[in-house]
Amino acid sequence: FAVLDVCSLGRAKKETDMSKIYRTFKTVFFYSILIIVVPVLTFFGSKQWLFDGLLQLPNVSSNIYSAVSAVVALHVALFLFIYKAYFTVSTDNRGSSNRVDKVPQKED
Repeated sequence: FAVLDVCSLGRAKKETDMSKIYRTFKTVFFYSILIIVVPVLTFFGSKQWLFDGLLQLPNVSSNIYSAVSAVVALHVALFLFIYKAYFTVSTDNRGSSNRVDKVPQKED
């Protein structure tokens, strides 16, 4: 029975590690797509509908304002990614008071 428990424990640990890896990949993939797509959509959307359509600005002014709005959107997406990465606590570190792994101490 002890061998069976060790095998099931190892399998459970492997599944837990794989779920952590998948969760991390999913988060990074989501924010990568967000960082790529949102500024592009913001540039063309604001140019087409806001600056060319609603405000009827000249072409150069419309491009400049659209570029500024795309840069702002990029910074918002980057801020969201950095906030998520910095303030996310992994499940195995919730019990400890700090996020740094403890170094084993030498016993005399």
